[in-house]
Amino acid sequence: MKNLKTPYLLLFLSAMCITMYSCKKDEVDNCEADTQSAITTNDYFPISVGSYWVYEFRMHQATGEISPNSSLDTLKVTGDTLIDGETYFVFNTNKPGQNTNYFRRVNQGEVVSHTGSLVCPPDNSYTGVYNDYYAVSGTDTVDYYWEEFSGYEMVSTTFGPAYSSIQKTIHHEFSVNGGEQLTADTIYYSPIGILQRSFSYFTGSKQVGTLVDYHLE
Repeated sequence: MKNLKTPYLLLFLSAMCITMYSCKKDEVDNCEADTQSAITTNDYFPISVGSYWVYEFRMHQATGEISPNSSLDTLKVTGDTLIDGETYFVFNTNKPGQNTNYFRRVNQGEVVSHTGSLVCPPDNSYTGVYNDYYAVSGTDTVDYYWEEFSGYEMVSTTFGPAYSSIQKTIHHEFSVNGGEQLTADTIYYSPIGILQRSFSYFTGSKQVGTLVDYHLE
């Protein structure tokens, strides 16, 4: 007489194997998903509470002349705060405005602002226009803002030349038909952070701040 239990036993063991394999696969997939969602660092702009960067600012005139006078400004991560359920790092600086705070967090490797705008990409492959907007009065564009990212080959610093940086350029054009435009450049470098910050004026002059000291927590 044939043992009817044998086929059922084999089916049961096969089902158990499939179930165990599926569970293991789900665990791996979940680990991969957790890893992907846990990208909370950016090599070009490392952020942690207590870190700071000190810049020496000099005025660069439209004629090319650089002022011998300089001033220091410290960009510091003073703490963190919750905004819409997300934790943002709080930065404090006195350039270009006195006692200015702004908020940043790292989302999938990208440093973003509290408005969701891209601040620093995770690598220097990003190109094109970002965070752009227009203001229109009647049929004329009266205000245009846009940002661009590009790879920057070399920056001279107190610590020597820095290669393969990321340059972010902010363009803000007022009275578009009149051609009045302000720009601001930020150069990020891995693994230090911001190497250089600059702000332009309608006169054509520009304040340029170069990193002279820093501390990363």
